[in-house]
Amino acid sequence: MRRTLEFSLFIGLAVAAHLAVAAIGRDDQGAESMGQGGAAAITLQASDAQMAAMVSQWDTPPETTPAPERAKMPAPIPQAPDMSPVQADPMIAKAPNVPGLALPKAESLPERSATAPPPPKPPAPEAKPKAKPEPKPKPKPASPRKAKPQSQKPAPATAAQAAKGKGGTANAGEAQRPAAASTLSAGQRQSLLQQWGAQVRNKIERGKRYPSAARGASGTVRVRITVGRDGRLRGAALAGSSGMAALDEAALRAVRSAGRFAPAPGGLTQPNYTFTLPMHFRG
Repeated sequence: MRRTLEFSLFIGLAVAAHLAVAAIGRDDQGAESMGQGGAAAITLQASDAQMAAMVSQWDTPPETTPAPERAKMPAPIPQAPDMSPVQADPMIAKAPNVPGLALPKAESLPERSATAPPPPKPPAPEAKPKAKPEPKPKPKPASPRKAKPQSQKPAPATAAQAAKGKGGTANAGEAQRPAAASTLSAGQRQSLLQQWGAQVRNKIERGKRYPSAARGASGTVRVRITVGRDGRLRGAALAGSSGMAALDEAALRAVRSAGRFAPAPGGLTQPNYTFTLPMHFRG
């Protein structure tokens, strides 16, 4: 924008100079310009060198120089805060000098004479394993000689009779029972007990009688009885009542009237056994 204004200004000045020169020439030679007989005539005159130089200087556009770069302004240095010296508080008194405690001097230990340690004992020689003795050859068993058969003598009759027991009584065969019981398992003993209990119940059922006082009533009585190993009745009691006294009394009467039961099997070795038997009465 600045260059355009300067160029327009110089053009205007050049035009004004040309107009001024033309006006001056008209004033000096005005009479001659009229021409002969009053006719207009144009007089041409060459300009001198000085004038031509001025005109060319005016026509030449001025040289523009680049604007100088503005120097960068240094950044303002921050001012240090005003550090005014702080006066010490006169009220604070100096701490008194406390004399230091004297440390006890370490007692000097008596100097020990540096003696060289005894040389290490040489390692004991490893004991060599003893050689195992060679096994001795086993002697061959001698061939058994055939023994001559000897005639077996019959056992005395007293031993056979002791094994059989008293013939015809409940104690028959009692001498052989302990040996048989030691070889029985728990299942086998339980089976023998069930078989013996069935025999006891069958004998009681055979002597059972329906009481007339029940008057057609029905019921079940549970009786607990204890029987010895020899078959004798040790005790009887009610384990469960039928709800009618006549039926309960008839069940106990049937147990007592049964008498002696069969002895226990050989595998049962306890002195007494207890059974709980249900007895049914139907009117």
